[in-house]
Amino acid sequence: MKNLLLATTTLVLVTLVPALSIAGESDACKACHNGSVAPGVDALKSKFKTADALVAGAKSSANPMMKSIQADEAKLKAAAAELMK
Repeated sequence: MKNLLLATTTLVLVTLVPALSIAGESDACKACHNGSVAPGVDALKSKFKTADALVAGAKSSANPMMKSIQADEAKLKAAAAELMK
C-alpha cells in the first residue's frame, strides 16, 4: 500500500511540476524588448493603444529579428493581450 501511495505521489509530482514552469507568451518578447535591444514594454504600451494595434505593428516591422515571430499570429495575439493588461 505504501509503495502504491509513493508511486502515485511521484507520478503526480512528475506530471504537474513542468506545468508550473510554463512562461507567459510575452516573456519571449521581454528578452529583446527591454529598452536596450528593442523598445521597452512601456514604450510599446504608449505607442500602441490596443492589442490589435500592437499585433499590426509587430507584423509590419522590417526588423529581421522579428521575422520568426511574425509568422505565428496566434502567439503574437496572445503576447499582445498579455502585454496590454
